Amino acid sequence: MFIGLVLALLSGFCYGICFLPIRYMNKFAWENIWFVYSLFGVLILPVLTGWLTMPFLFDLYRQVGWRTNSIMLALGFISGAGAVLYGLALIRIGMALVNAIGNGISIVLGSFIPLLIQHREALQGRLGFALVSGVILGLLGVVICAAAASQREQESAYMDPGQQKGKDLKRAAMVGVILTVVWGLLGSNMNFGLAFAGDYVKIAKAHGTSDVFSAMALFIPITSPGFATSCLYFWYLWRKNRTLGQFREPNAAPFSIWCFIMAAVWFVGMLLYGWAMPWMKSYGPVLGWPIMMSTISIVSAIVEWLYGDWKGRALRTLSYGLVALTASIAILGYANWLIQRMA
Repeated sequence: MFIGLVLALLSGFCYGICFLPIRYMNKFAWENIWFVYSLFGVLILPVLTGWLTMPFLFDLYRQVGWRTNSIMLALGFISGAGAVLYGLALIRIGMALVNAIGNGISIVLGSFIPLLIQHREALQGRLGFALVSGVILGLLGVVICAAAASQREQESAYMDPGQQKGKDLKRAAMVGVILTVVWGLLGSNMNFGLAFAGDYVKIAKAHGTSDVFSAMALFIPITSPGFATSCLYFWYLWRKNRTLGQFREPNAAPFSIWCFIMAAVWFVGMLLYGWAMPWMKSYGPVLGWPIMMSTISIVSAIVEWLYGDWKGRALRTLSYGLVALTASIAILGYANWLIQRMA
């Protein structure tokens, strides 16, 4: 169980830093950044890894059945829309706020729903109090971080300078918060898949796949279809902004390499989270999800603080939110220990 906790923390660290290169690519259109990142992160790397580690992949999907596959593919298309919303919110309010607000919503949905359906008996006694308190503290931390967004006076460092000119920063921040809330509502699909579609992982393990890669059988149908959804929006922006030609410019190659690095770090985070699940047994989606999400919020906020993005009153408010998120992780770690004693 402890190993699963560490893996979930490492996963959150990867997710918390993966979009940092966007700060240095403001001469590359958002749609081009997000296209290259999505191409590798949600399509090429998952499919290639699955094919190399599970040569029986197509037979696995046949054994799972068309009904479950169809549900996961539908969730995958929805995830694509959520990924676009995340990217649009990111350039408006930055990593720290997008992760804090969206992840908090996702914590409640992604953890409480599996808990209520699969482990309702755990809501009693010390374990139940720890689980509920940890999730509530995580949500409180998110609300405080959202309040910090309204107190911030400088523009997002992830926004193209051309977009900043003439913009009402308060209005841009509000739009970013709204986009983030919608993304948070859509952002629990991966955890729902792990909680309720375990056949993928079971069949992969039955064929001898290691714990490191077994969750990839599920991640492929729940992430890859999102690339098609995203491409519809990219195509719209390419026609509207005439930015597809940027791929022929001299700086396109180094920018694309940075986008690939973003995708690779994001993919490692996904791999680590899937690897954490077997160590946490059936409580994986309940414990691992809030731990990973809170870690993402803390890491991304610390990174932006080191860059000087947070000052004054907004920084103080953000720090209170981070304290609540840290307490959430500590309490969920205690719940982890209680579950170990019960095993």
